Amino acid sequence: MMANPQPFLRLYMLLYFQCGLRSSEALAVSPRTWNPETHAVTIPVKGKKMRTAEVTPEVETLFLAAHAEPTDHRSYIELLRGRQVTAHSIRQQWQAHRDKCGISNAVTAHDLRRTAATILYAATKDLRVPQQLLGHQNLASTLRYIAPMAPDEARRYAELLRFDKFHTEVKQ
Repeated sequence: MMANPQPFLRLYMLLYFQCGLRSSEALAVSPRTWNPETHAVTIPVKGKKMRTAEVTPEVETLFLAAHAEPTDHRSYIELLRGRQVTAHSIRQQWQAHRDKCGISNAVTAHDLRRTAATILYAATKDLRVPQQLLGHQNLASTLRYIAPMAPDEARRYAELLRFDKFHTEVKQ
């Protein structure tokens, strides 16, 4: 999926997956929001709050490819595409690319965000890690993003909780 997207679409997907941004947040990332010294963007998010998210070197490379002035207010996605991008047009581009790659119609760009959260949780077993990536204040919000366990994995963990596995000697 990441092999051949156009640079603007690649940036969109990376902002979702590597930075945990939502679509509207990815579309708000501009030269004015990026601080190359801290390797982070500060953008408006849900609830009229501001959020700072670290960006990866791959994302920064795409920022630099846009050849923008630091005061430019246009999104990096627009700069890389060469024309205005709306939520509708980026969704259409995502769907066309997804279809070209032979990926199910059920997969949305937002699934990149969910996948990133699940991967981080599986690797760390620390809910605070995906919570931080996603920018959630409430841990319950993060829990909705983590993919449920496969039935075999749930059974394996349930085995750990069987009382008959614990043998204690009763002293008389």
